[in-house]
Amino acid sequence: MMNRVIENKKLSGQILGISSKSYAHRAIFCAALSEGESILEIEDLSKDIESSLNCIKSLGVSVKKKDSKFYIKAPKKFNKNVSIDVGESGTSLRFILPIVAGLGIDAEIIRRGSLISRTNEVYFDLFPKHGVSIEEKNEKIFVNGKLRDFNFKLTANISSQFISGLMLASASSDSDYNIELTTDIESKSYIQMTIDVMEKFGAKIEKVNNSFKCSGKLYSQNYIVEKDWSNALFFLAAGVEVLGLNKNSIQADKKSLKYFCELGLENISKKDYKFVKNKEAKDKITIDAKDIPDSIPILAILSALYAKEINIINTKRLKLKESDRVKSTLDMLRNLGVESQVYEDSFSFKGVRSFKSCEIHSYNDHRIAMSAAIAATFADGPITILDSECVKKSYKNFYEDFESLGGVCHVL
Repeated sequence: MMNRVIENKKLSGQILGISSKSYAHRAIFCAALSEGESILEIEDLSKDIESSLNCIKSLGVSVKKKDSKFYIKAPKKFNKNVSIDVGESGTSLRFILPIVAGLGIDAEIIRRGSLISRTNEVYFDLFPKHGVSIEEKNEKIFVNGKLRDFNFKLTANISSQFISGLMLASASSDSDYNIELTTDIESKSYIQMTIDVMEKFGAKIEKVNNSFKCSGKLYSQNYIVEKDWSNALFFLAAGVEVLGLNKNSIQADKKSLKYFCELGLENISKKDYKFVKNKEAKDKITIDAKDIPDSIPILAILSALYAKEINIINTKRLKLKESDRVKSTLDMLRNLGVESQVYEDSFSFKGVRSFKSCEIHSYNDHRIAMSAAIAATFADGPITILDSECVKKSYKNFYEDFESLGGVCHVL
């Protein structure tokens, strides 16, 4: 476990956004299930993206890399017995499980770290009803059989990844997949992202009431993965100009800019995004975590600095992330000197003028570690981050970029 001390130095300058992890995952699996060779342009690799690449390689998919371009081609026949290490990537796990089931591949899936305890109950309930056995033993999940009867019913209030996984798996079948949702959807924009990528690869997905009909084969594409909004928010919160972000993006975390505005921040960049504090914040801020669970730690930091009273609602799903993100976010805030209260499906806290010098445990959650680093730039002294290397899950070069913008940190 590597720890870091982050000095209380302000950041400035500009930086190019990194590739969207969410879009990269989806493009990788679409390319793996497509006819022909796809070329994906992914400028920045994270551990999670590497996990998805490892998944498709295990299936027998050819993956060749040249600079930032990945040449991906499905085999004539996929491997029939596979062992796949998904690391700590929840997205890779929840996408590969229905894909191997759809292809009829007998698979041993190996999980690491906190991913071992994250729920996959939707698949454990669904697969046996459709001809596939699924068993969990310690860090491994075993899948045997081939999906049949492609009329699926599942809950949608745990994670959108289960729905996206089934959508992607539909590309392995000549039959249409009908996915009926029995509850309200969590993180609708992530499902829309899956539809967006699949349709660019040739699939057709129709939504009727609370159901999705997935049809059509996938065909190879030249695809450029757009920049990531969730990771851009950290540097935007620190006043850095972030370049290359898609202004028309459907990424959920772009919605966080609404709260930047409520906090009195204004974008002063003509072509890109750079926020400065030009107005007073609203006295009371309410942030809805339902569609932006990845943004909550950095929004909590920013809100604690600029607002007087903050209420974050719809927080139950935060407990199912890399850490219990309610607990880890509140622990971070309290160490910084922010008074907080927690309720069943929300938490609240009061703003402060500056943060205290302190020690913050990342809980192996990349969003907490990066938020703590940004908090240090507003603190009255250095902040020590325990288990600081977890940022590599989504942003391998975070600390290098942090230092290039004037940040100062030391490895302990």
